[in-house]
Amino acid sequence: MCGRYASTARRADLLEQFQIDDDKADEPNGPDYNVAPTKLAPVVISRALLDGPKDAAAVRQLRLFKWGLIPFWAKDTRIGNRLVNARSETVHEKPAFRAAFKSRRCLIPVDAFYEWFETDKLSEKTHKPFKQPFAFRPIDGSSLALAGVYEVWKDKSLPEDDPASLLRSYTIITTTATDEIGRIHDRMPMAIAPDDWDLWLDPTVKDPADVKALMSPPTGLEIYAVSTAVNDVRRNNGPHLLDPLPAS
Repeated sequence: MCGRYASTARRADLLEQFQIDDDKADEPNGPDYNVAPTKLAPVVISRALLDGPKDAAAVRQLRLFKWGLIPFWAKDTRIGNRLVNARSETVHEKPAFRAAFKSRRCLIPVDAFYEWFETDKLSEKTHKPFKQPFAFRPIDGSSLALAGVYEVWKDKSLPEDDPASLLRSYTIITTTATDEIGRIHDRMPMAIAPDDWDLWLDPTVKDPADVKALMSPPTGLEIYAVSTAVNDVRRNNGPHLLDPLPAS
């Protein structure tokens, strides 16, 4: 799975990277080295503007969505806590994701992601196998555009014209880990190459086979152990979370 990542790029850099106009972008909450489920994080979508004409073309936008997809048909938002990832093998057919996969795909800007390796050592606190966190990030210092889908959930307890009645959320699509990463964890996120961003985001491209062909596991990653400080989302954030552990 992919249950934690770093998203630290400045708004201006994201607008340049994804070629988004300034007036079509939300303001990120600042660099976040410990993005966890339920947090708001930047995502890139292509959709007609809400205040535009009904027949307006889709335009690329940078928006803040909640991590943990809430299907439009859900009775409440708690289901999102379980839907932080979607398996690439079944995303086109699972009830929670299939509608979004057809026309509400997104890109998630990521500088690094974390996974945990279960060791043979027992934790002194829990007496369970100690899990060592690892960071995965591009060797060349670039960022990743992870594959995701998003949904818009309506809170029927609020007036229809109340902007707060709409909750936008997303999930990250994962696949079987490559050999390089599989020694740490059995799943990893999918990425979309820059040349394929237009097709991936295009809401009129709906054939599952065509869309699936655009996804691939990220390559060229450096992999190293990091401090367990990343485990505590509430207390720990900052660039130090990506510092490699000193060699023992």
